[in-house]
Amino acid sequence: MSEKLTRREFIKNSTAMAISASMFLHGCGEAGSLSINTSSNNNKPSNPSNNNVNANKSLVYVMLAGGNDSFNMLVPTNTNSYNEYQSSRSNLAITKNTLLPLNDFTDSNGKTFAVHPSMAKVQNLFNSKKLSFISNIAPLVKPTNKTSFNNNSVELPLGLMSHSDQIKHWQTSIANERTNIGVLGKFADKFQANKANNQISMNISLSGTNISQNGNSSKEYSVTKDGSVGLLVKESSNDPAITQLNNALLSSFNTVLNKSYSDSFENTYMETTRYAQTHHEKFKTEVNKVNIAHTYVNYDNRSDIKFTSTDKSIPEQFKMIAKSIKASSDLNLPKQTFFIEYYGWDHHDELLNNHKRMLEVLSNALGDFQASLEELGVDDKTLTVVASDFARTLTSNGNGTDHGWGGNTIIMGKDIKGGEVFGQYPSLALNSSVDIGGGVIIPSLSTDEMFAELALWFGYEKNELDTLLPNLKNFYSSSSTNNPIGFLS
Repeated sequence: MSEKLTRREFIKNSTAMAISASMFLHGCGEAGSLSINTSSNNNKPSNPSNNNVNANKSLVYVMLAGGNDSFNMLVPTNTNSYNEYQSSRSNLAITKNTLLPLNDFTDSNGKTFAVHPSMAKVQNLFNSKKLSFISNIAPLVKPTNKTSFNNNSVELPLGLMSHSDQIKHWQTSIANERTNIGVLGKFADKFQANKANNQISMNISLSGTNISQNGNSSKEYSVTKDGSVGLLVKESSNDPAITQLNNALLSSFNTVLNKSYSDSFENTYMETTRYAQTHHEKFKTEVNKVNIAHTYVNYDNRSDIKFTSTDKSIPEQFKMIAKSIKASSDLNLPKQTFFIEYYGWDHHDELLNNHKRMLEVLSNALGDFQASLEELGVDDKTLTVVASDFARTLTSNGNGTDHGWGGNTIIMGKDIKGGEVFGQYPSLALNSSVDIGGGVIIPSLSTDEMFAELALWFGYEKNELDTLLPNLKNFYSSSSTNNPIGFLS
């Protein structure tokens, strides 16, 4: 016999279900918590030679979505190279005497460097040996030069210079496939292979669902700049009326949550919701114990530049990551990855003003983040990488730039060789041996090489790298005694 619901009971139960659905959709993000893991111990080397296998590590991956004009971020300053830069960039060139010099480094070709005038904290990090650049890097399938490109004699990345493809390749490092399995997701498949259903994923995202942290059996755990998202009616209130309403909603929620469902979809949905709430309560409790004294730059009172809501959220996202890293032991997460996607770098127009604003936000966030890591005593376990879909064309389209290829990437942390520019910074002259037209630069380093070195730092064995990165063998031999790029100290 069916049970007849009163209108009040119907509203209570509907509201509770809506709250749980909202919490699931916006706070869970971790469908992988329901996976039954049958991984064997084959994932673990029997005689590990890499000291990082069991070491606590946190890798922060920042994606500048849209294509960062990174040849205006890192600029050569020796006379010949700057003159080439100034000629190619025309009205978009940064005046030399406003650039911020990077001290004590000259590359093998005699080039010296500076950063964009709005990147004072990055300049300080570089000069204090805490930050370096990886130059002219991008997704590749095989080593490519101008002749092989023009002759169509080399396999190229799918969708070259396409936002959707290139940003995907930067997260999967398989440039000849359109796959949704990311490198950091594979990290979690290996290092959290026996994850319990009630354990938070080691992959924590500040930007929701993403390819980078999506593995074969692992997913990201999504949080916001304010932390995890859970059932709001469980928050306390000093208002008796709100407390009474919360209690009624909570009672209805628990009724719905604890009910057994015959429909497999409903049962799976509610099981995921239960886990999401459990994760939220655990994450919030441990992260809220962490206090950071360092003050992050706030843009609310700036009148000289109009900072967007996205710009303003970036410092708080980095601050939440710092707190999460400090809380890692209490969260039972010895290894963690974090993902931030900073949107708005597709500057086909108004490049100079927009780039200045956003590079300032990025630079300040990196400086404040590193200061927080040092304050909390976790700087020795953290590496931060800043990448983008692609660089921009060297040539101006009038007031902006178009889609390019090879560009410059930032890497920061105590375990790197700081104060260096790794790789081969290219000639910025138009029609050079690496320019395939309009100042689109052929990369000399592949993302495979960067991720391989990050994987070694994180705990992979060299003999596992070719499985992790199928195209790595085209650029690097895992039997080599040297690291792929050499940025690790």
